[in-house]
Formats: sequence, structure tokens, C-alpha cells
Amino acid sequence: MTSPRHVHFLGICGYAVSGAALMAQQLGYTVTGSDEDAYPPTTDLLTAAGIAWENHHAPENLDLLSTPELVVVGNQVRPGNVEWEAAVARGLPITSEAEFYAELTHDRLRIAVCGTHGKTTTAALAAWMLESAGMTPGFRLGTTSRDFAASARLGEGAPFVFEGDEYTTAPWDSRPKFLHIHPQLACVTRLELDHPDVFPSFDAYRAPFVELVRGMPREGTLLLCADDAECLALAEHAACRVETYGTGGAADWTAAEVEAAAHPGDGSLLDQRFTIRGPDGVDVRVTLPLPGAHNRQNATAALALATHAGADPARCAAACADFRGPSRRFEIVGSVDGVAVVDDYAHHPTEVAATVGAARARFASVRHLIALYVPHTYSRTLELLEQYATSFTGADLVLLGPIEPARERHLAHTVSPEDVAVRVRHSAGDVRVVATPEEAILVIAESAQRGDVVLCMSVRGFDDVARRTLAALEARHALR
Repeated sequence: MTSPRHVHFLGICGYAVSGAALMAQQLGYTVTGSDEDAYPPTTDLLTAAGIAWENHHAPENLDLLSTPELVVVGNQVRPGNVEWEAAVARGLPITSEAEFYAELTHDRLRIAVCGTHGKTTTAALAAWMLESAGMTPGFRLGTTSRDFAASARLGEGAPFVFEGDEYTTAPWDSRPKFLHIHPQLACVTRLELDHPDVFPSFDAYRAPFVELVRGMPREGTLLLCADDAECLALAEHAACRVETYGTGGAADWTAAEVEAAAHPGDGSLLDQRFTIRGPDGVDVRVTLPLPGAHNRQNATAALALATHAGADPARCAAACADFRGPSRRFEIVGSVDGVAVVDDYAHHPTEVAATVGAARARFASVRHLIALYVPHTYSRTLELLEQYATSFTGADLVLLGPIEPARERHLAHTVSPEDVAVRVRHSAGDVRVVATPEEAILVIAESAQRGDVVLCMSVRGFDDVARRTLAALEARHALR
């Protein structure tokens, strides 16, 4: 791909695509774009950068400033999009966001973090470790890193860290985006059925991961989670070196000797400390502000990847202590009158269970745990419905919002929040369905007391419900 002077991005407000647009601007390209139903923070970042973009799709958007030499299409653009069809009809050069990143990083040490769960945090932490080791990496994440205040960066060093998305590449390319990365270093965190709108069975979901593993170069390294049997089974397809990580002693990289410790400056919070041991004598003590066994796994994988990329393991371990993490990954947005509010992206029953457990581990004392959850997509909710029976174990009050339809409004008749509530009641006594964020906020403001933790979980944030809940608690405080 020759370097274009003007690049137009369809779906520019997605985290990955907005990151690509900002990187293109950094390289000196003229950048324009469009999206629909767009919302912050990416909209604010693009506008602040001076990028011309429209919050609707239309053929005339292609000529916002001039005729583009390249049109980059994000995977949220659907077949029938009038702007994409106009670009095709005009014969404009078109590529996907995944291929655009692949071209930008063709001469880099490409590191891919893939898997059903944990890939965002693992990729963000690996990038932060490399940064702390002085290697100035590039990265592409599915959300904003609170440590870098960006979802993507070109970087000046050799490593480039990808969050390897298994979702489709573009309207014309149903392959997962991670198959375009061609990494020299790769990690698979967990394998569990997800995205049933694309993958009708677990075998279909697993197939592209097998393809990824088979495509690894012989001189590459593949890291697999030893705590997940399906991950380990991928090893038989690899021609490259394979190493394992996990919480068990049989893995090549292990997290052990776990203890809780008060977070510096805030005794109400608990950090976790543990020792990571690996090949060639790696033996480092880690302090991590993020709670839960799953985050020990994430940190172990990140340290292994960063070490293989050339970073000093001791500097990587030290970087964990001040790691803030990706946005909306157990992000504590504030506390009022002893009530803490947490914002999280969990949208799969397994992730919900891990996040509820993490809330109990992160806070030194929890009187009641109030969980507000918004299921995402009808197909996922229906396929995984029975798993919700145990997902909320440890929650005292569960509020269930309306299912976020995304691209599946035509499936609204197949499953409902009430169906989810029936299952959740197996593990949580007080379960209520709420129709709006306002209703949820009212319930929380009326019931939350000192020592409670409010855990908000959704993909799109349920109209920024976590921060609005915090504001409601502040208003309640002002009236007392």
C-alpha cells in the first residue's frame, strides 16, 4: 500500500478505528471520516484533534475535504451502508481497519493478545510494561488505556501490541481481525463460546484460533493459558515454541504466593501481591491494584510477553503497581458517603462472575454489593442464558436493564431481561428488572448505604449510568 495523502474512515468513532485515524493524522495524512450513533469519548478525541467527521453515513461524506486516496472501513459498518457502496461504485481504493493497522506495522515486532476474556487488560498491561521498560511501544486496544490516555499509538520502538479481536473484519471479510496481524508473539487467554451471531457453535468459534496458531512463524512464540483446557489444546497445532502460564505449578509461567495488601493511601482498597516465576530464572514479586485471579493470569501473560519482547522482568513487575488499566475495566469512578461506584465492561456470564468476585476482593469491607447489569445482544443473551444462574453469586441486589440490541433489533422477541432474571434468582435473592438508567439510579440512591459497592456492568455504559449514579449519590449527600 503506497502512502496516501487523504484517508477517509468509515466507522471512525469506534475505538480501534478512531485510533487508526489519529495515527494516520500523526503520520501527516489528511484524515476525514463518518459514523452513526456515535458517542464519547472517541467523538471528543476526534473533534479535539481537528479531524473533520460526520455523525451519519452518506455518499457525500466521501468528499468532505477532497476525494480520498484510501477508504478505511471499520467492522461495525454493515452490508448495505450507502457510503461504503458509493466508495465501491466510484472505484476508490478500500481496505479494512485491520489491514490498515497490519500495513502500518509490517516492520514491527507484532504482539497479539487474543481470547474470549482478558485480552484488553492483558494487552494494555503488556504495553505499559514495555513503556516502563523504556521500549516506547505502539499499541492498538479496544478501548482507551487510562495509562496512555489513548486507544492506539504508533510508538517509536520495535514492539507493537494488538488486542486481537475475533470479531469479523469488514462487510466483505468475515474472518476475525486477528488473522490480519501475523504476530511473532501471541497469547490466547481463554476459549469459550462468544459472538453467537457469527459463530454458531464452539467448534466454529475455535476454528480461527487454530488458524492463528498454525500461521505462527516457526521462530515465533505462542503463550497459552494453562488454566483453560481448550487453550492448551491449541498447542498441538503450533509449529512454533509454545509456553504456558497460569495459577498452577505445572505452567511455564506461574503466579503464586498470593496475599492481599492495603492500597497505599487508601485503606478501604486491597491490592493483590503475588510472585511470578518463569523460564530462565525469572522470579519477581508483583503488586497489582486490579483484583481477582483472572487479573493474576492477565499480569502473568503480560509479563511473559513483555519479557519475550526484550523487556527487563523486574521493570515489568514494578510497572504493575501503578497500572491504572483500560477504561471501564473495574474502573472505580468515585465514592460518596462510603458508597463506592465501579464501572465495568463485563457482558459475558463468565466475566460477570469474575467481576462480582473481584469486587468482593478489591474492597477491604463490603456491606452490600449492588450489581447493575445490562445484557448485550439478544443472540448472546439467549445462547448463554442458563449460565446466568451462577454469575451473580456474591451480589446482594441485582438490577437488570434492557438488553442492548446493537445490530440485532430484529431479535427482540427471542429473549428478555425477565428471562435473565429468572436464572439470576438462583444465586441472588433480590433481583429486579429496570426499564431505564433513571429507574436504576433511583433504586440505588434510595437503597445504598455506607459500606456498599455499586457495580455497573454493560458494553455501552447504559447512558453513562455509573457516573450518573455517582452524581445522584453526591446530590443525596448535599441534601443531608
